[in-house]
Amino acid sequence: MDTDDDVEVIFSDLCADVEIDGHFLTIEIYKTNLDPGWILEIVNEFGTSTVFDDPFIADGLAWQQFEKTVKEEGLAAFLSNKEKRRLFH
Repeated sequence: MDTDDDVEVIFSDLCADVEIDGHFLTIEIYKTNLDPGWILEIVNEFGTSTVFDDPFIADGLAWQQFEKTVKEEGLAAFLSNKEKRRLFH
């Protein structure tokens, strides 16, 4: 039986730091050796983390979701309301 000590986090080669309109995001795509689903997490320049609820069956699909979200919602998708006011007002 696996214990917490046996959990290994596996990071995708698609993890990256990205700049959008002069603002920086860290894209983390990872899974554990105990679960095949890839997690998509975006951390903005303020340290706020956005984690997508449903895991992805492939790391490439997680990256595609990041790109789709940026295209549809822009940088604001990864900012809290307070951070949006700070940047855009």
